[in-house]
Amino acid sequence: MKDTRKKLLRTAARLFAQKGFSGTSVRDIVTAAGVNVSAIHYYFGDKRNLYRETLRQLVEDQHKSVWDKTHLPSPKELTSYSYEQALDLLHLMFDRLLEHSLSQKILPLERIFTRVELESAPTRKMLLSYMAPLHELPYKLLAKITDLPENSPEMVFVSHSIFGQILLSECHRLVILDKLGIKHISPELRQQIRDLIWKNTLAILNGYKKGTKKR
Repeated sequence: MKDTRKKLLRTAARLFAQKGFSGTSVRDIVTAAGVNVSAIHYYFGDKRNLYRETLRQLVEDQHKSVWDKTHLPSPKELTSYSYEQALDLLHLMFDRLLEHSLSQKILPLERIFTRVELESAPTRKMLLSYMAPLHELPYKLLAKITDLPENSPEMVFVSHSIFGQILLSECHRLVILDKLGIKHISPELRQQIRDLIWKNTLAILNGYKKGTKKR
């Protein structure tokens, strides 16, 4: 029984990533999964609930794949961190996220992100609601390092500018490989990318370091 549920989630993730929510029918899913249509009604009720659970599972799986066996502090624990500890944690997060981003594996969640703008507002809201808790720590961490208020527009822009360097989309990975005339990113190139991104990050943060006077 559990295998059928897992099979439906895996199949739905692949099809939703390929064709989006509106472009994927219940029949598409059950046919590809090799199960009866009643299985969706039994486990999820309808297609929207299946989509909701698929997103939740993809976000959870991706989070585990990046942070498995890594302790990330709670927002409460972060309050006791020094500037140096917060900077070390940011560096660790960059290393893990970059390694994940440079992986050759293209995850369904990434492709769902590229399609979600074409879907309805409730679909976008659903996806973003699952992602929101994952953004809390980076915002609090950068607020700890800088003088920026945690929920300010400037903090949002700075945070996504910094983390955007390492969250390389499928398109960006392909462009990088093509531009450099290579098929794979070597360990040496990974280290070069890692060093360059961290150098850029420190340059950005230097302008927002606590105690720095704004021009």
